[in-house]
Amino acid sequence: MTQQIVLVTGASSGIGRSIAALLAANGYRVFGTSRHPAQPTLDGFEMVALDVTSDESVAACVAEVIGRAGRIDALVNNAGVELLGALEEISIEEAKTLFETNFFGVMRMTNAVLPEMRQLRNGVIINIGSLAGTVSAPFHGIYSASKFALEGYTEALWFEVAPFGVRVALVEPGFFKSEINRNKALPARSLPDYAAERTTMIAAWDRSVEEAADPAPVAAKVLHIVQGRARGLRHRLGRFGLMSRFKLVSPEGMLWVQVRRQFGLKP
Repeated sequence: MTQQIVLVTGASSGIGRSIAALLAANGYRVFGTSRHPAQPTLDGFEMVALDVTSDESVAACVAEVIGRAGRIDALVNNAGVELLGALEEISIEEAKTLFETNFFGVMRMTNAVLPEMRQLRNGVIINIGSLAGTVSAPFHGIYSASKFALEGYTEALWFEVAPFGVRVALVEPGFFKSEINRNKALPARSLPDYAAERTTMIAAWDRSVEEAADPAPVAAKVLHIVQGRARGLRHRLGRFGLMSRFKLVSPEGMLWVQVRRQFGLKP
């Protein structure tokens, strides 16, 4: 069998880097992306430039990988950004900016690789979602909204492309160590009424990420999906992965109390 080609977006650090490195270590030819790669290779995989918010950049990236490797067998949509703040504080433009990466970026990349995958009747598309796409949290609403949107999009995609031999999976990590909290954005407008709870929640969120486990289990799950050893649409990981199931069976009041306690807010 010829070497399989995998493209991983947002691979310069954190979960994306862990995924790309593990795939490369297991014999795949991996292309990782960042907006401005600092070096041509990283942890055994090749780096290419990509801005998922740009149609032109997406087209150029996919063309470069196909030009160098001949095809793309698997796409891992991992690139994402974070915006923390009260929903009332966040402007429409700020929300659109986040969605351009977290949601429309996934659409751009998927639409760029699907024509060849359909033609070859083979391929794997893995979207990295989040626990925040199943259970929202205060001051995390716009990020959660983008991940909730990704849930619906991926589920529909799963149905639509299955007849063409293209597999689709959604990986939903809970808290794992990454760089996303260090690169988080805050809204330009800050309302005093939200200040106390916002500060408490953001500190608790940062602490949860900093103290979280290494993202190796997420990388391992992606590897198993690419290998065909993990089937099905949704794959939940992390010690908070059961919270989405708790949401389905518990009264709303219990969920409200649990979420607020998790982030240091008084019930």
